[in-house]
Amino acid sequence: DEYANRMHSEYPVIFSEKYGGFCISEGWYPLVEELCACIDSYIRCENRQGEKVKPVIAQQIKEKFGGLRFYYQGGDDHIRGMVTMAEQMSYRICEECGDVGRIREGGWIRTLCDKHEAERQVKLKERFKDV
Repeated sequence: DEYANRMHSEYPVIFSEKYGGFCISEGWYPLVEELCACIDSYIRCENRQGEKVKPVIAQQIKEKFGGLRFYYQGGDDHIRGMVTMAEQMSYRICEECGDVGRIREGGWIRTLCDKHEAERQVKLKERFKDV
């Protein structure tokens, strides 16, 4: 996957160990990328004169209940705040395209823009039309 390879090369410490991969859609790629950039920048700045902040190592990056989940080891309270903010922002960003989205229920909970929700509804109607 091109995105995963780029993230591994740009943030080799964050993705230095085996993890669950990127189990998210493309709409959240920029959000995760910005989160990793902020984490990397913060740790470099804080650790200029010795290791004050433990490295962040990704464990799993996925969607759950319509929101981003970024599981990791290391860091500090500041990084915990960054991750919490990114996870909360995901509830307003379409998973598919990155436009403004909102939580959509009905089966699998997802965060989608109006366009992608309409497409999902068409697919659901097709799937269950004979049921």
